[in-house]
Order: sequence, then C-alpha cells, then structure tokens
Amino acid sequence: MSGILAKTSLLKPEIRLAQAVSEFEADLSNEQKSTFRTLRSQSRSTTPSPRDVMQLTAEVDRHTSKKFSSACFGPRFTSFLHAVQQFAALGDVVVGGSQNLLACGVWSLVRMSLLSIVNLSSYIEKLSSLFMDVGRSAPRYQAIGLLYPRSTKLQSHLTEYFIVVVGLCRYLFRFGQKSTVQQFTSSLSDSHLKAFQTDLDKWGNSIKEQIDVSEAQESSGFRALTREMFKSASHQQRHATNMRVLDFCSTYDHEIAWKQIRKAGNTSFHTKQAEYREWRDGSHPCTLLYTGKLGSGKSVLLANIVDDLSLSTKKERPLVAYFFCKYDVLESLQARTIIGSLARQLLRTVTDLGVPAKSCENTRTTGDTEKVLELLFQGFPSDTKAYFVLDGLDECDDEEKETLVRALRKIQEKLKVLVCASFREEPNNGLQSIINQLLATRAVSIPDDNPDIEAFIEADLKRCLRQERLTIGDPTLILDIQDALSKGSQGMFLWVALQIQSLCSMKTDHAIREALADLPKDLSSTFARILQKSGRSDPALQAKTLQLVLAAYRPLTTDELREALSVVPGDATWDPSRVLNDVYSALACCGCLLAVDEEEFTVRVVHHSVKQYILDGLDGVKHMSFSLEEAQKTLADTVVTYLGYGVFRTELSRVKVHPMVAQSAPSKIVQATQVEIDVNSDFYGCLARCLYTRGRRGASPGGITWYLFLTRYLIHPVS
Repeated sequence: MSGILAKTSLLKPEIRLAQAVSEFEADLSNEQKSTFRTLRSQSRSTTPSPRDVMQLTAEVDRHTSKKFSSACFGPRFTSFLHAVQQFAALGDVVVGGSQNLLACGVWSLVRMSLLSIVNLSSYIEKLSSLFMDVGRSAPRYQAIGLLYPRSTKLQSHLTEYFIVVVGLCRYLFRFGQKSTVQQFTSSLSDSHLKAFQTDLDKWGNSIKEQIDVSEAQESSGFRALTREMFKSASHQQRHATNMRVLDFCSTYDHEIAWKQIRKAGNTSFHTKQAEYREWRDGSHPCTLLYTGKLGSGKSVLLANIVDDLSLSTKKERPLVAYFFCKYDVLESLQARTIIGSLARQLLRTVTDLGVPAKSCENTRTTGDTEKVLELLFQGFPSDTKAYFVLDGLDECDDEEKETLVRALRKIQEKLKVLVCASFREEPNNGLQSIINQLLATRAVSIPDDNPDIEAFIEADLKRCLRQERLTIGDPTLILDIQDALSKGSQGMFLWVALQIQSLCSMKTDHAIREALADLPKDLSSTFARILQKSGRSDPALQAKTLQLVLAAYRPLTTDELREALSVVPGDATWDPSRVLNDVYSALACCGCLLAVDEEEFTVRVVHHSVKQYILDGLDGVKHMSFSLEEAQKTLADTVVTYLGYGVFRTELSRVKVHPMVAQSAPSKIVQATQVEIDVNSDFYGCLARCLYTRGRRGASPGGITWYLFLTRYLIHPVS
C-alpha cells in the first residue's frame, strides 16, 4: 500500500487532476453522469465566458430566493467562479486536446456542485461565505493566458489549485446527495472545510507570486524572446492582441458595485410590468427608464434586471453589459469610464480583435470616448443584440452625463443595443433631455405602493428573527411591526431597512412599541435619530469617523480606518497603544449608517443620501456637525501627521518634529519637508507632491499599505 501511495505522489499534477475529475464522475448516478457529460461537451463546443458566470450566479439566486426570499447568495460565488471560468477558457486557448477536456470538466463539476448546494438550506449561508473567502485569493489574472505556456511552475500551481477545487466540490456534492436525516446526523465538517480553504489560499498565493515573477521577466530582456515565440503561437498572439484592446477600453472593475447592490435583496416589480417585457423582448434599439424617489429601490431593481437578462433561455443568448455608478468613487462617475467598461464587456466576447487593435497600437493613453466607440464599432457585430443596464447616472455631473448620453445615442444608432437606466424623480435632473436623445424611450415610475415593499418587510423581519438579531417576547408583535412599517414606508426600501435595523437594537417589547408609535416620517428624520442615538457615548469619535469616511477619495478599508483613527493630528510621536482594538466599535458610534462590505472590507455610508444629508442637507434639513471642508481638513491633518512619524526611518522632515497645534500641523510639516515646495501654493497640491516622494517607500507601522493609498487616493477632491 505504501508503494502505491508513493507512486501516486510522484504522478504529475495534471494526471492527479484527471484522476480527481474521474473520481467525482464515478460518484454520480447514471442520470447525473449523463448531465455531467452533456455540460462538459457544451463547455468544449462553447468555451465558458464571464456571462456564464453571471448566468450561474443568477441561477443560484433564483433557487435560494424560494427559501430565503430577501437573501442573495449568488454574488458571493462570483470571484471564485471567474477563476474557474478563466481556467476553462485557458484550456481552449493555450492547451487544447485532452487538457481542454479536463479544464471543461472542472467547470462542469463546479457548476453541478454549486447548484446542488442551494438545496442545503441550513448550510447555504455558511458555504457561500466560504466560497466568497476563497474567491479573494482565487487566481484571476488577465496575464495567465499569456504566461501559462512559458512557465512550468505556473502550470503546476494552477493544476494543484484545481485539484483542491475538485476535492472540495466532490465533498460538498456527496454531502448534498445524502438524505435529510443523514445530513442531520453527519453534518459538514468545519475542519474539512477549513483544510480545503487553507490549501486553496496557499496555492492561490503561490500562483500570484509566480505571476509576479513572470511579469517581471516580461519587463526585462525576456520580452524579446517571448515576442518571437508568439509569432509561432497564434492563439497566444491573438490573446495578447485582444487583451491590449480590452485594457485600452477599460481596466475598471464594474462587478464590485453590482455585487454589493445585488446582495441587498430580490424584487419582482419589473416582471409584472408590460413595459419591461416589451423592452426585454424587443428586436430594435430602444430605451427603458425607471424613475423613483430617493430610497425607492431603483438600484436593487436594476441589479435584479441584470440577473433576469442573464437567465435568458433564448437560443441567441443576448449579451448583458452593466454599470452601477458609485457615488464614493469619482472614476465611476466619468463618461469615459462608463462607456469604456460597457465596450469592454461587449468586446471580450469577440474571438479576434485584430482589426480594432490597429487603432490603438500606437496609443499609450486610454484615449477619449470617441476612440472607444471607434473600437466598439470596428470589433462588435452590428447585428448582435445586447443590453446595457445603467444605474446611478444622477451622480454624474451635467457635463459627464451629456457626454455619456451622446455616446449611448451613437451606439444605439449603429448597434442593436437596448438600454435600461434609472433616475431619481427630482426637478431639473435632465431626465427630459435624456428621453429626447435616446432612441424609443419609455419611462416607468416606481409607485409608492410598490408591492415588493410588503414582501421585503416580511422577508427581512424573518431573516432578523432567524439570525436572532431581532428578539421579541410577544409573537403577535411582529404583525404590528409589519403593519407600521408598511404604512410608513411611502415606497422607500431604504427607510424600511433602517427602521428594522433600529428595532433590532431594542431590548424590550415595550421599547419596540414606543418606537413604532413614533417612527420618523422621512429619511432626514431617520438619519438624525440614528446619529443622535448612536453618538451619545462618544460624539467626538462619531464626528471623526464620519469625516474620514466622507472625505476619502475612495472607500477606506477597515484596517486603514482603524489606523487613521489612531492618529492625533499634530502629535508626531507614533503610539501603538492608541490604535483601536476593534474598529467596529468606532463604526457602532455611527449606528447603521455605516456599513462594511463583506468581501472588500471597505467602509461606506449605506446610501449616498446619508452623505448628502450630512454635508449638504436633505429634505430641507442639514446635519450641522461639520462641512466638507472641515472633513477634508481632518483627513489632511491626519495624513500629514502620519507621514511625519519617525518610525518610518525615512522621516518626512529633516528636523525633529515637535508636538504642535493641530490646526498648524500641515503647514509646519510641509515647510520642513525635504521636497522643494512652495508653501504658499495650494495645500492639496503640496500634499500630493509630498506623498509622491514618500509614496514609494516602506509600509506603515501597522503593516497597512498606506503609502500606496495616500499616493493614489488622496483627499476628495484633489485640486
């Protein structure tokens, strides 16, 4: 036996992967084997693409919504599935033959396993969280297709990774085939799941290291050699050409915003509307606009529409491109970013982009919107039907919005693109101009008596009860809660969600009944009540936390925020004991108005209207705590003080920096800097130049890459 094990351990990784796939197949029933082979055959004839990932996650949510009506688990699988899809595509592009069959087999068994998981109602939340965690280190790199043929280590590490993937899927699939009684008596082993996750993280990190090494070689004299190799390797050459065109269009990650919004819940309002069905089934370019008040669920509606379109069973499988603007990421509010992302999503489905590649051959910059349109028209078939789903365009300024609408009109005139977008019902929002410019436009207003509100209230309350976040003594109280929320919602999902979170913090039935009798009437009153209640224990910490979150150029991670809150502006002595032991304690002082993304660990306000309320006012009411300028100054003082800490061993100042009054900290530290700066010029410009010089040096005391953060993402806005 030991001899057999020794021989097995000496087998090449690709042979062991083939064995793992065969063992998975051997466990299947005859019917399941037939399904598996059909899926594998389909994957070989049509290589899995990013839209297959979207379709699979939509299927997961369609199944789970029947048991967890308000919960969406599909987006948690997205990052992991992209890694599997890229591996399957890799087999088609650079491997071929039996290896292609093997790669497609991995995609097929992963698909079967995930769709079996949705039936494990008591485990789906735990397992989806596991796959989300695994997805953080999953090998998703554009360069894999180029580097794979030339790196035996990369080939080996990727194969080892997917051997573990197949083992995990086999373990979960076998468990899913057990009866309910057997599942209850055996249960999933946490130690087994943890072992799988550890192995996947290990191989995922090894792949990243190998990618970095290979890319470093590409930047050296090795590039000339590989160029010669590409001349005899048409697949790799075509892949490199395609990537050049796609990267020219966009490198923005459009998927993050969709995942965050899609997790907020399910909606069926659109499926009941004749206007939506006519738009979806149309064969000519047309436009559907959804309008609604602040907090009426427009973003969640459009995220659900992306799912619905992805589940299309029609033979031609229309393409779905989407973009969700993020109020706290300025790049996402630029027309060039939006059009570039949409173009990339369409062009990545094209096999050969050789012709449009010539248009950007000598262009080193990302170019303007017109250049992107030129590439799109050259590369994408004009008779192929496609959908654009666009949300949050209200956040773009008028000039960017106008540029975007003109570009969309040009696209509709040349391609068979159907556009769906959302807008707030506000005066002077430019909606009529958009209706006039886009083709065959119809507008649908989301009503206050949206039937999805009732379903959302019931589902969210059930979820809170199941998770024991909401505790009540009298079971009939839940009916009173439902009735009060339904009557007070006025069609605002955001209002409902915040009231439920507030009720969850109450300890007695009496407190809940008192709250129901005095519910705030609108969003501004809701925000004011939450901030007042949560900030009582530490108003200074609440103000500083909000200032740092709102002034940052892009969302801070929990680690970045934790470290920033430890800084005392003007005190140049680093004191580790000041670092918060738990950053979530700081977030708690802002109530439920701040949220942490479960995948990125970034901190953001739950809705853009919170930022509007605090800084500019909402419904005629303003939170009088601080202005945007004061928030920017707090972040600036924090940044400059942080950069002056002597523990970096490359101090910002030539001389010893003594404690100073916080208000004068930036100017005094900047005056003492080694960089030649005119201290009379704009402060943000000075700070930016300081950061540029310092940005390429060591890591922060806490190990957070603050220099990178500060160099790329300064203070919003940067002058």
